[in-house]
Amino acid sequence: AMGDVEDGFCGKMSSEGSRKCMACCCGGAVLLSIITFAVAMSAYAHLGPDDQVLIITSMGKRVINGPMSGQLDPFQHKEWRKATLLDPLQYAVVQDELTAIVRNEVGPQLLFLGPNDKIREIVAKVVLERDEFIRYVDRLSGEERVERGPGTIVPQPTETSDRGVEKSVPLNVGTAVEIRNKRTGLRTLVTSCSYTQGVYAPAPMEEMVAIRNLIHVLPHQAMIVRDVDGKMTVYSGREPMAQQQTGQCGTSDTAGVGGTAFFLPPYSKIVRMAWSVYANPAETGGQEAPRRVLQEAA
Repeated sequence: AMGDVEDGFCGKMSSEGSRKCMACCCGGAVLLSIITFAVAMSAYAHLGPDDQVLIITSMGKRVINGPMSGQLDPFQHKEWRKATLLDPLQYAVVQDELTAIVRNEVGPQLLFLGPNDKIREIVAKVVLERDEFIRYVDRLSGEERVERGPGTIVPQPTETSDRGVEKSVPLNVGTAVEIRNKRTGLRTLVTSCSYTQGVYAPAPMEEMVAIRNLIHVLPHQAMIVRDVDGKMTVYSGREPMAQQQTGQCGTSDTAGVGGTAFFLPPYSKIVRMAWSVYANPAETGGQEAPRRVLQEAA
């Protein structure tokens, strides 16, 4: 076929011109072959284990992950990218630029992004010890969850923690915790008798109001406690209180030592008394005798 073309173009020329014409045609064919081979080889790709190529066309995007060796379309736009290595204590926050959906990619892994993915940030996982907890609130639904240690925690992309990692409260015979239910607003006292797991962390929709220490009343002492209804209870060291009043497991009897102990109940306060001293007779000309009246302190 090439000979026919050459004969057609060069056959009517003189012998010298015919030779030159044939040389030009052969040179052009060789040059065209070299160009074709160069274009084809330029599109040949060798991808390593952490390589990725992003191919962009008028129809959209697609990715090819390594390892791979092969021929690519030389007329398509390509971007070369590296995969991201996440260690066991990391996770990546990835967003799809078409749908705006955000997701977590948890390590350890070699992370290859999708065609429309973008890494927003790489974050360290939250590590909780045995006596720690963290509270998360979902910004979309408002739901709350509490994660307790030990362990590593990866929050959802829509979750936030205002207080961060907090310490749990170890409950024993001398320590209790007062909690408030955020749904009802009611406060309750949690002791080692009602919570037997030892270290207390609040449940979702619960918050710790105060840590209560056991109040000791010696045999020669007494203490008055007033509740929310105004009812007063006298805790006397001579008469140990019953188990349900002290909040302890077991008996509150302190035979041989005397006295009693109790936790201050929610909504209650200790009534403190003080002596009031009235006018000195010397200052009133002796017309009024001195008096001392016991009244509640402010």
